[in-house]
Amino acid sequence: MSYDYRILIDGKLTKPVNGETMEVINPADNTVAAVVPKCSVADVELAVQAANRAREGWRATYIGDRSDLLLKLAAIIREHQEELAPIETMQYGGPISKTSRFDIPFAPAELEFMAGLGRSLTGLTISADPNARVMTFREPVGVVGLITPWNFPLVTAVSKLAPALITGNTVVLKPPSCAPLTVLRLGEYVVQAGFPPGVVNIITGPGDTVGEAIVNHPGVDKINFTGDSFVGKRIMRLASERILPVASELGGKNAMIVLDDANLEAAVEGAVYSAFFNSGQNCGSPSRFYVQEGIYDAFVEKFVEAAGKITVGDPMNPDTMMGPLAYNACRDNAERYIQQAKKDGAKLLLGGERPNTPETRNGAFVIPTVFEVYDNRMELMQEEIFAPVVGIMRVKDGQEAAELTNDSRYGLCASVWTMDYRKGILLTEQLNVGTAWLNQHLAIVSETPWGGRKESGWTKENSILVLDEYTYHKHVWINMAETPNTFWADRIK
Repeated sequence: MSYDYRILIDGKLTKPVNGETMEVINPADNTVAAVVPKCSVADVELAVQAANRAREGWRATYIGDRSDLLLKLAAIIREHQEELAPIETMQYGGPISKTSRFDIPFAPAELEFMAGLGRSLTGLTISADPNARVMTFREPVGVVGLITPWNFPLVTAVSKLAPALITGNTVVLKPPSCAPLTVLRLGEYVVQAGFPPGVVNIITGPGDTVGEAIVNHPGVDKINFTGDSFVGKRIMRLASERILPVASELGGKNAMIVLDDANLEAAVEGAVYSAFFNSGQNCGSPSRFYVQEGIYDAFVEKFVEAAGKITVGDPMNPDTMMGPLAYNACRDNAERYIQQAKKDGAKLLLGGERPNTPETRNGAFVIPTVFEVYDNRMELMQEEIFAPVVGIMRVKDGQEAAELTNDSRYGLCASVWTMDYRKGILLTEQLNVGTAWLNQHLAIVSETPWGGRKESGWTKENSILVLDEYTYHKHVWINMAETPNTFWADRIK
């Protein structure tokens, strides 16, 4: 029997006002994985109203009690880990080895981290005037609209939900239409954990109706969005009509710089893993490789050889290393970039086609694809493909690599590989990115901030810095003198 997925509004698991549904497609074989609610503007209205009714009560709730609820929610997710992992895999294609070891365990860990971190929030005292006591207080933003992506459905939802809740905000959360299943299950756990009605509201539906209605609603005080830059720009334009603050974690066209003195084996291992992890559907994955000429041939040979060993297949198989892309349009888009790269003169070194096996021929699969590139302005090196498609380019030194890295409208992350740490550190300082790794790529944990520059957005996820996204500092000036300090004191008496 198919599962009865429900939205969450005002503490109740319910169906949309219009009763409509939509299908979630399993990208491994393009069969229907589930049928879920398809909300409308009417449901957005109900969710925002509920969040506003709950906001003052939640804000006034002792932070220790808010922390306890986050810990209860984390414990419930842990109880259901084995059940959630295959659901996560089924809805977007991430291999079960990944969803069971990373996606699902990361969610309760994030809740636990924020449950403790939020209790350490403090304001400031300011020595501004001997006759005054000046301070700042942290206050919640209010009602926050959270719009989350499909490449890590539960992880990204929780990474926004946890800091929003611990800082006293109420939430209207919209997961991606193509992969909402684990977030809808999260709604059930929110009720089970005992959150007050209206504190967390979860609704599903298309971005161009439900998502835009959240952005446009006057009862929403802030938007936090993760997704591609095109949609991010659309949200910012809509939000600008009422000066609505938007936290945006957008796309990336990330570089890996490999210098002559790098540990070749380590660099290849790091490159293959970070480029093709989650089928390249990771905003932090490197898709541009700038390799110094002295190590170039050896790196390319070993990189292509290792990438060719990646097991592509049924994501439910524990031995599968790379599953399908999230849906057919992602595969078709990747194939368009592959064909254009060929036309532009890039040399195909590996892949460039769909796998043709009984378990893959009906799904949205693309095998690891590697091009040798000669022009950094080529579309392959400038556009975010969000697929297992990468370009490698020869450079004469680190300075050229840094200049090519910065020759992008994106600025999310990059890495430098060298055994000369002084040189490596100085090179990371030249990179116009939000995260720069040295002899590492794609290391992202709760304790470290994540976010970019330029068209990669301007928010921070994770770490203590994320709390700034959900609070504002209220300045309070208390005059301790008997009279106010004014320029007119002698003239108006």
